[in-house]
Amino acid sequence: MLVQLQQTFPKIDEEIISEVLKWLKQDVEKTKSILTWLTENTTNLKQQQHLMQLFTSVGNQLEKTTISQTWRNCNQIFVDTFEKLREICVTSNLNELNTYKISLLSEEENELKIIREMCLHILWNILKYPKHIKYRQIHKQALCNYLSKKCHTLGADFDHVFISSEKNLEIIGFKKGYADNWYYQYHHIQLLHLWNCYQSVITYQIMYVVNKTNDININI
Repeated sequence: MLVQLQQTFPKIDEEIISEVLKWLKQDVEKTKSILTWLTENTTNLKQQQHLMQLFTSVGNQLEKTTISQTWRNCNQIFVDTFEKLREICVTSNLNELNTYKISLLSEEENELKIIREMCLHILWNILKYPKHIKYRQIHKQALCNYLSKKCHTLGADFDHVFISSEKNLEIIGFKKGYADNWYYQYHHIQLLHLWNCYQSVITYQIMYVVNKTNDININI
């Protein structure tokens, strides 16, 4: 195998070929790809060693084309190229981290949307129809189904949303009862408390969500 590669890549030093072959765990096709790349971007053993060292250092983070382009931009000076590639890696890592943070913030925002939409729906129905018993009763399975569907649509964490929703139900004045369904625990509606809850929730709610609460069917 080594002899064949030497014949195919006569400009690459035998030591380099052996190193690449070993580093790539005897994968011939990948070795050929690297050796072709070295042939195109180097003219002597020292350059081959330097470029190979750069690749083994940052090849798991950067494409070969990025490494070779930076190598040429730095006039094939190893130290300058290495420092520049490190800067590129750091910038790339920061961008990935920022993307991850944005993703987490987006997920958190979607979770809050779901919870607040549900709370607004429950509070508004009780405030608007204080004498209707059905709005004081919430079916556990219907609630789970609704939250699961919304979480799936918005890519939110169901467990977190469900736990937070139950805590909000307790704050509103609901209490678990038969079959783990939720029941408003006060015989006389606590209008002032419910109105304060509604104002507190709606302050942070995006307005277009408020207009979509009619599709929630979680009452018994």
